Amino acid sequence: FNRVFSTCLIFLAQATTCFWQTTIISINFDNGCSSNCVANTYGGWTILDNVGGASGGAPNNWFVSCAEEGILPPGCGSSCIGDASLHIGANPGAGGDMGASFNETGATNATFRQATSPTISTVGFTTNTLAFDFIAFGSAACTDDRAQLRLSTDNGATWPVGFQYCLTSVCCGACNGYSQGQWTTYTLALPVAFDNNPNVRVGFHWRNNGNGSGTDPSVAIDDLRITTISLPVKLLSFQAKQQDKDVKLAWSVATESQLGNYEIERSTEPQSFKTVGSIKAKGIGANGSTDYNFRDAAALSTTLYYRLKMVDQNGTANYSNILRVTPGATEALALSAFAQGAYQNTIDLDLWAEGGMAANIEVRDIQGRLVLALPNQNLIPGKNPSRIDLSEEAAGTYILNVKSTRLPQGYAPVNISRKFGLMH
Repeated sequence: FNRVFSTCLIFLAQATTCFWQTTIISINFDNGCSSNCVANTYGGWTILDNVGGASGGAPNNWFVSCAEEGILPPGCGSSCIGDASLHIGANPGAGGDMGASFNETGATNATFRQATSPTISTVGFTTNTLAFDFIAFGSAACTDDRAQLRLSTDNGATWPVGFQYCLTSVCCGACNGYSQGQWTTYTLALPVAFDNNPNVRVGFHWRNNGNGSGTDPSVAIDDLRITTISLPVKLLSFQAKQQDKDVKLAWSVATESQLGNYEIERSTEPQSFKTVGSIKAKGIGANGSTDYNFRDAAALSTTLYYRLKMVDQNGTANYSNILRVTPGATEALALSAFAQGAYQNTIDLDLWAEGGMAANIEVRDIQGRLVLALPNQNLIPGKNPSRIDLSEEAAGTYILNVKSTRLPQGYAPVNISRKFGLMH
């Protein structure tokens, strides 16, 4: 299912610039089936059972059929017209594939099943975006009957909690637990761990706790795609280092075609940037690479943030990752932001790496028991945002630990610890 193709988006102004929108994968689930075609018969998809819990004797199942029609957002759910979708429906022995409508008479219908994509390669692609159309209705806090998007960087060997995302769409009519969902487009900027990765897999997990209180609909997915759009330049590296009281910035680029200039932006916080310098692009063309340098006489006395703005000849721009420069810094890693989500069951982290490195991330309960492990997380220089979903954990006090492993030369190891509470 790896379907790599490109579309050239042309903008006319004083010159013509071609932006390439590359589709790495596109899956429409159209199989000509009207009902009862289980998902593991479709194009290399598999179904994993007992994921995050024990399924009952008559669990619901993942189907690919037009029993739940794929509708262009923001349309409402429909039965078969001809556009099949991936969805959870009742076990054939309990009514069968009735579209995105699950059965829950009791514990026998408990369902902990995940539909998993074939392997997807993103080698050669960075700054990727995952999108799909979906309907989903479940518990608002993602703790009861609910659907999750789950992602894997190691061909499905692990599905880290940090790459799990709750899915809930609006309803067609009153959200009373029985109304059909409204088809919605979900878009996610994939984390850097999914750049240049030959072993990406996408999973959709359905949890039905079997308590006899069901909601309708379950979940349906259609038109899954991973794409990337880039300027006609490839940023190979970008560094910012303290040099006496100044900051020296250096970057390397390739395939520099029809690019206008580079703007160096600075701020005292990782937002609200201002331009402090500009360098005209050398115009090396599609072949070869070149280096640039800029010295910012910033009288460095506090932490500063930098980013590179790459501007094409028509004024369209793209940005580098944000870098952080702290006077006299000797540690390779810092945690600058720590926030909890609306339901207090997710935590958002901003980890700042002084260079390419790795770190182990763990969450333990107050008794020291391990509840989450994300080993050897590859970090890029600068800002590394991460979201960790702990909706499966009970309310209570937890401890986040981040420990550096593979370090840039000349930096000391780091062990960060932060205590926080979960409220459901």
